[in-house]
Amino acid sequence: MPTNLKNFFSLEGKTALVTGAGSGLGRAIAEGYAEYGANVVCVDISSKDVEEAAGEIANRGGKAVPAVCDVSRGEDVERTVETALKTYGTVNILVNNAGIGMRSNAEDMTDEMWQRVIDINLKGPFLFCRAVGRHMINRKKGGRIINMASIGGLVGLETGNANYCASKGGIIAMTRTLAIEWAKHNILVNAIAPSHTRTPLIEKLMKEKPKVREYFINNIPLGRLAEPKHIVGPAIFLASDAAAFVTGHTLVVDGGHTAK
Repeated sequence: MPTNLKNFFSLEGKTALVTGAGSGLGRAIAEGYAEYGANVVCVDISSKDVEEAAGEIANRGGKAVPAVCDVSRGEDVERTVETALKTYGTVNILVNNAGIGMRSNAEDMTDEMWQRVIDINLKGPFLFCRAVGRHMINRKKGGRIINMASIGGLVGLETGNANYCASKGGIIAMTRTLAIEWAKHNILVNAIAPSHTRTPLIEKLMKEKPKVREYFINNIPLGRLAEPKHIVGPAIFLASDAAAFVTGHTLVVDGGHTAK
């Protein structure tokens, strides 16, 4: 425990690998980690976005490198973790944030729509947990893994999200299981479950379907969408010394949505 509580949330000397760091929540978390002293490996499938994200962190005086990766491909994941280890020597914090949504009524959802969402949102986090988990176990110094879930993994949604909700429910179950399995290695595994958050994908959806925005707002007691910055604090908390006895937990950040 730090003697100075001002340093309770410091990530100085830590290396964080953040997937989906090219935009939205992932980029906000990557920037937040850098501001709190972490070296950041920014991972995204878009080379343009991830290079911009890493460049912006560097421009602000932080340390970051970009890595292009399709999280659903095992060879990409292994290569990305190797890049992180070659660059910084270790990975102390893993944030599995990359995710997609492909909305459709369940009766019209194709096999491809189902599988693509499961591959990115559930298989991808497992592949990164496995690769980084091996490193953390072999290093014998513990670590932190934070999986991005959703309220959709806890409650049903009405917006054509059978595939998405299944993937996020799987994330929560996987988080609990890995927390128990890896507790003996002092690897703390937790999840964050946001409500609807103002990311580029959600902004696009609300412009295309104004009724979706109304649905989102009406289901959040605070009466507004979350902003990416609202998820940064919880992500810093779970990665820091302040959460040294927290594992297997899903931290809900939803403006009261699931309290109803």
